[in-house]
Amino acid sequence: MKRPTRLLLLAAVLACLCGAVSCAPGEPKWGVLSAENALVGSRLYHAARVSDTFQYIDLGDVPGGQQTIEPKVACTVKGCAHSDDSCPAYIRGLTCWARDPKPGSHKLWYAQMRTYFDAELKKGVRHNVIACLKPQSGETATVLWDWKYAIDQLMLYGEEIYFLSKNEEGTHDIWVMPQSGGEPKLFVQAHGADIIMLGMEDGVLYYMSEDGGVFRAPRNSGAAQPERILTCEMPTGIFVYGGYIYYPVRYKGAPEYELLPAAETDENGEPIKPAVAVNCYDYYRIKVTGGEPKPVITGVQATIGSLISEGCLYCPAWDFEYYGSVMSEGGATYYFSRSSGKVWAADLSGGQSAELIMSPSKYGYAGIDIAAIYAVTDKYCFLKLYDTLAAYQTGEEIKPRYALLEKESGKISTVGFDSRYAS
Repeated sequence: MKRPTRLLLLAAVLACLCGAVSCAPGEPKWGVLSAENALVGSRLYHAARVSDTFQYIDLGDVPGGQQTIEPKVACTVKGCAHSDDSCPAYIRGLTCWARDPKPGSHKLWYAQMRTYFDAELKKGVRHNVIACLKPQSGETATVLWDWKYAIDQLMLYGEEIYFLSKNEEGTHDIWVMPQSGGEPKLFVQAHGADIIMLGMEDGVLYYMSEDGGVFRAPRNSGAAQPERILTCEMPTGIFVYGGYIYYPVRYKGAPEYELLPAAETDENGEPIKPAVAVNCYDYYRIKVTGGEPKPVITGVQATIGSLISEGCLYCPAWDFEYYGSVMSEGGATYYFSRSSGKVWAADLSGGQSAELIMSPSKYGYAGIDIAAIYAVTDKYCFLKLYDTLAAYQTGEEIKPRYALLEKESGKISTVGFDSRYAS
């Protein structure tokens, strides 16, 4: 990786998945937050802010013997060029999207900034909207038109849409509206401090403020003030699941950064010592009503790349491995892996057991850096990774790729989603 002038930090945005808890009769169990990748039935969908269309691969029909799996566009129109609004899957201007949490539903909800030409003003005018796509039929519907500010996060809960939108101060507020359409209502006001949604369970929305505070806001609380539960030191890797909040705490035995061997000198001939920020954390959990935190797992990374699914917390390991550096005209490129190709799974059923589900010793691969786990099934793991050692050996640029690992054989296939801006 390029020589840093400061510590090399992992740039991450907050993401989380929410799971089921017991709840009142008729009350939805959990909310689903927007993400770039989501499993809907056997289809694994992908779309990012730079995407023109929704794409997917079908995990029930993965072609064998191929190094690269090419995705399909979520469009049912024969002969469609997928290049304009006539395509139901066309989403240029996308800001975020989420799958519908209702059982059996294949709907994809998304927020989009659309630009139309205003004949009277004689210029393009932007409209922020919320819309819905049924990929299997090609039906689309727009439920919110002409919202003033950009919508940066969605959450689906029951028959409601919660969305995070900028305000005049440049921070964000949380609004709620029916999925059938209607006037949005202000749910949580930022009051000068920026916020982001964490999840929703049992009729309670959880969000985080920029000072690290985690709050609970019941949906039927009226004018009651949200309750602060805890303060987190890390703004990523926080989950609401099964009646608990899972959050990372920096591992006390870890240094702040890893110093790499100097490959360059400054103008005075002194060695330049590059450094990589250490992202080593322990995970704790605390009941959503507060109480005493309990440890879950130690020595993992706390990033957007963590995942909670089906009763397990999946995290890339913190297992730093340095390969070397390559000099070029622009300076030195340093090659290293933060995870050494390892992924831990912590059982959340009540014990403190953890299993190393991916490792070079188990599958025979070497020199990769696993940066994110997006989906885990009985058969597959869908990941973002870097082929760091191979890049070092060839002197090439380190680039991310989406990959599908077959758990039984250990075979890793590239998935052809655009990974240039993968979060």
